[in-house]
Formats: sequence, structure tokens, C-alpha cells
Amino acid sequence: MSLDNLFDPKLYREVRKPLSAASTLPGWCYTDPAFYAREVDQIFHGCWHFVGRKDEIPECGDYLTFDGIPGSVIVMRSQSGEINAFQNACRHRGTRLLSGSGSCRQVVCPYHSWVYACDGALLRAPGMDCAIDFDIKNYSLSPVTLSSWAGFLFVRFSDDGPSLQEWLGNMPSFFKDYEPADLKCVRRVSFDVGANWKFLMENALETYHTGTVHRETLGRQQSEPVATEGHWSCLRVFVAGKQTLSVLSEQEGALPVNPHIPRERTTSTYFTNIYPCTQFVFAPDSMWWLAVRPQSVNQSRLEVGSCFIKDVISRDDFEEKVQAYFERWDTATPEDNAICEAQQSGSHTASFAQGRFGQEEVLVHALANWMLDQILKGEPQVCQE
Repeated sequence: MSLDNLFDPKLYREVRKPLSAASTLPGWCYTDPAFYAREVDQIFHGCWHFVGRKDEIPECGDYLTFDGIPGSVIVMRSQSGEINAFQNACRHRGTRLLSGSGSCRQVVCPYHSWVYACDGALLRAPGMDCAIDFDIKNYSLSPVTLSSWAGFLFVRFSDDGPSLQEWLGNMPSFFKDYEPADLKCVRRVSFDVGANWKFLMENALETYHTGTVHRETLGRQQSEPVATEGHWSCLRVFVAGKQTLSVLSEQEGALPVNPHIPRERTTSTYFTNIYPCTQFVFAPDSMWWLAVRPQSVNQSRLEVGSCFIKDVISRDDFEEKVQAYFERWDTATPEDNAICEAQQSGSHTASFAQGRFGQEEVLVHALANWMLDQILKGEPQVCQE
């Protein structure tokens, strides 16, 4: 498929149809480098990227790093207690400064020992005394737009576009009863997955696969979409006959249900997609996130964070009981990753084949069309029959 034709809206006419008549995305959407480059330019430069939670960096010098498309970012708490975001690159010659997460009194470049304060200000630049008109005040770390909701931190690489509040739409009001600001992250794990970012997100947005992929772990689940406003979607997942859809049952040693949420919400777990590739999952007894970081057209990094409300974390038996939660997540996630890698392999085999959507794939269809809305901006559109 030539680049000249790749973004012709006519090629996606079948995807644009209502769910019952629609076809899936063509294989090249998951394998073609030019298509991926368009996604980077049209989607990832302007969207909000989830980084982590404020409670993960409680003290001055504590930091998180975001590594994805279109670049690396440091999120750090300063001397004043303020949280800022910066490009993860020295202002001298662009060397990466920090990796992972941790704490430091100052940020020191590993190449030429330029030293930055926790608020990004350049403190020392050895060997620059002879540089004409060089003023360290002009060489602070480059800022990146940062915003938050309920302790969740997001960055954006563009200065323009919707605010985080506009992006999230009615999501904060939908989950206000969960008191998300009271959550605390207790663990992060990451996985390198040989699959396009969309395969991971699509898998997380339907229960059609659960009876097959998770036959021995999660079992068959049911779902229905939730009406949303803004750049997010939501799936209510439930199991007929179950009074609660906590991650674990009482017999399996479940931790207490979040006392803030209404009783009618305890029968369901809500799987969201904050477009393009962040999933927040709100269960009666816990919350977790799946953050997909595209690395290339056929490679992604999946970060999974686990959260509980602070009163539950303070229980004497928390450390013992939470291990069963980790075991459940650590079993199900590799099952999903393996099936996504199998999809990636199959898409290369039949790169232009299109399938059909099932009735449980409402949000997969929605993601495909949201993505097309972004990458086909400016292209002449075709009328649907």
C-alpha cells in the first residue's frame, strides 16, 4: 500500500459503519510504519499521557519518568512541594538525565556534570566560563505541560489543545463516589510486548475473549458500554448472579470493598479507556491502571499500577492479603500480552484482511473510529450510505 493512498478515507468506509455492519481496521493500521508515523504526529503529540500518581512522589526530589512516544519526561516534586514536568534531556547536548523512578537532591547530567535543582533550574555548568553571553538562568530544563485529576498526573507535549478537564469530560463526576484522591499506588510492574499499541487497548475493551483467553483464571464475563462525554470510553463488566465483582471473593481473602461507593456499583467493575492508550479500572475493592507506551509500530511497553484506598492499606493484614491480588493480575496480564502478540504476528501474515465486529466489541469499534477521526483530519471525507 503506497503512502499516497494510505490515508484515503474511502479505505476506511467499512470501519465507519454502525457496529452491526462494520468491519475491523485493515491490517496495515497495525503494521505499516507510515501509518504509525501519522499516529505519532496526529495523536501522540497532542493528547494527554498518564504518568503516575502524586502519592508516588511525596517528598522533594522524588521523581517519575515517562518513556513513550513522542519523548521522555521527568515528573518531579520541587523544594516548594510543587510538582513539575520537564523534558528528560540535558540543556547542554541532550543527554538523558534520569530513568525509572526514585529520589535525588539534585539532577546531575551523567555526561558533563551540569547540575539542576529539583525545580528544573540550572545550578552549575562546569567549563562554561568562557562561553560568550552564557547565563545559567536561560538554561533551565525545558518544561512540559502537566495537569492532574484526583492525584493522577498527566503530561502533554503540545501547548495547544483541550485541557485535561475537557479531555476527561464527565469521567471525574462518574467516579467521584469512589473518592479516587484517597487512593494510593502500592505497586508498579511493566511488560515489553511485541504488539502494536492498539492491540493491547482493544483487548482491554471487550469481554468477548475472557471465556477463551482467561478460561482458567478469570472465566467468562459479561459487559455493557457506559455513555460518556469527552475523550474516554467505559465498559461495565459484571457476572450474572454475583452480588459483587471485586477482584477476589470473600473465600479468596478479599480486602474490604471501598466504603465510599454506592451499593449498586459493587456488582460491577468499570474498565475505561482514556484515549488513546490509558485504562483506569475501578473495582469495588481496588483500582488499577494499564498504561500502554508505544515504542514502535510493533512494540509496546505496558505499565500496570495497583491502587487501594488508604484505610485498607493501613490494615494489619494488608501486606499478606494483597499478595493474592498481585498473583491474580500477574497471571491474567501475560495471558493478554501473549494473545496480542499472536494478533501482531497474524496481521503481518494477512496485512490487508479485515474481519467483522461482534456485539461485545462496541468500545473496540469506538476506539478505531476515534483513532481514524484524529489521523484523517484534513482529508476529504466520504459520505456514508
